[in-house]
Amino acid sequence: MDRTAPRRTHGIPALAAIGLVLAACATPTTRLADDAGPPVRGGNLTVRLAQDPGSLDTVRNTNAGAAYIGHEVYEQLVTIDADHQPEPVLAESYEKGDDGLSYAFRLREGVEFADGTPLRASDAAASLEYWVANGGYAGSLKPVLADITAPDDRTVLVTLTAPFNLIPLVAASHGTGIRKEADVAAAGPTGIPRERSTGTGPYKVKSWTAGQEVVLERNDRYRPPNGRSSGYAGAKNAYLDTITYRVVADPDAVLNGLRTGLLDVAEPSHDQYDLVKRTDTLRVGVEASAYIHYVALNHNPGSVFAEPAARDALNLLIDKNAVMAAQGVPDLVSPSDGAFAARTNQALYSAAGKEKWSEHDPARAKELFTRAGLRPGQAVRMITTDEFPQFKDALVIIQHELEKIGVTATIDSHDFATLIGRKNDQPDSWDVLALMDDANPPVPAYSDNVRGLDDTGYPRDRLQPLLADYDAARTPDEQRRAVDRIQVFTAEHLPTITLYNAKSYVAYGARVRGYDGWGMAFADVWLAG
Repeated sequence: MDRTAPRRTHGIPALAAIGLVLAACATPTTRLADDAGPPVRGGNLTVRLAQDPGSLDTVRNTNAGAAYIGHEVYEQLVTIDADHQPEPVLAESYEKGDDGLSYAFRLREGVEFADGTPLRASDAAASLEYWVANGGYAGSLKPVLADITAPDDRTVLVTLTAPFNLIPLVAASHGTGIRKEADVAAAGPTGIPRERSTGTGPYKVKSWTAGQEVVLERNDRYRPPNGRSSGYAGAKNAYLDTITYRVVADPDAVLNGLRTGLLDVAEPSHDQYDLVKRTDTLRVGVEASAYIHYVALNHNPGSVFAEPAARDALNLLIDKNAVMAAQGVPDLVSPSDGAFAARTNQALYSAAGKEKWSEHDPARAKELFTRAGLRPGQAVRMITTDEFPQFKDALVIIQHELEKIGVTATIDSHDFATLIGRKNDQPDSWDVLALMDDANPPVPAYSDNVRGLDDTGYPRDRLQPLLADYDAARTPDEQRRAVDRIQVFTAEHLPTITLYNAKSYVAYGARVRGYDGWGMAFADVWLAG
């Protein structure tokens, strides 16, 4: 069997990456004086939320605030460290069966929920079953899952019908936090109610005023795992007495709150980035990468991009650097290299497609469009959502590049629901679709830039064995080779053309110490006097 127990970590590096909701990792770009000194216990940290999350059911509730707060309240069997590697938390170890068809998690002794109820394997099994039944990220696990059981109070056994790379998926999915079995059983049509928000993490819910604020207080029953804090893994210090998550919707009120000290931490708008960065009393943490902006190509027979030559043509035509530069805030973008994961994601990044992605040859693109059968006057039909202006901005640049080589292009912008409806219900009505995806998917199968967006044309039947090889990988080297093969496949078939990686940022005040922007997580933060 493969046996894994906690390994020693060496603190949090200055720059690492995981996605915004799963884990937004940032590195401070503005330093203030007097940052040294020992941690101080006590005080309240006020954090801005854009809206009331409604509940802490991080399986059904996709609100970012639910994930932020959930990471303070709940712990996982395994989670990701600052290098995006899995580490045991509630599990003291896990064992993978020799045939790859089972995973046995051994729980740490003495762990209690915040109300004093001992943690049992039945709690963990019920939580994982709820995640599999209701969580989007569990979709690829369902076809191969045989059972989740608790043979005894400290063992959780997951059995499979085919090999599956379970640990990275569980570690990177924020819906795998462990809840009380009774809380899971109380789930209704909309999920687990907010009054059932008891976890084992460093903080617990103190009060919840709907539409206004959620207040957490230190969980004195918290029993940390071994190892130094790194990402979401390791022992957390819980220096703060309380954390207040305050709902502030208006962007100007957010900036004013940061400047006046009414807010300690917030995620201001991109338009406010330069203002925040010029404010001496604020620090800025820019995450390594949150999202990959891309254009999806329609492989269905009704689109010219059913032809490989047309897909290669558009890749050659798009000036990715120009599209990236047009976003206006250089600190908040970086090249994507054609990869389906961020460069700083050591587990999933591959440069196997970088050479093709980097090519830019409009003259050759024109020749390939002709070879693909694009007729004079035939329009390339591009669609996107008007809820994110940067998507349309990218399409306008692509439209101009197409027009320069004599190709007509149209742009239709819809609300998101209409956009997805058109994609799904009118597959012959579009050619190019601009969207974004998580730059740090838990497994390759969850990336749009791997699986594509069209329903029938993209050869997922040929992709599936490569995804199965990834799931069956027994060593990091085997997993790395599987990722490279997947990246080569996407570079060849171009389900999407990645444009650039987009970053978000966090602003925080002068008195905040011990915070590096990782995932809006504050269990190691303290306040200067």
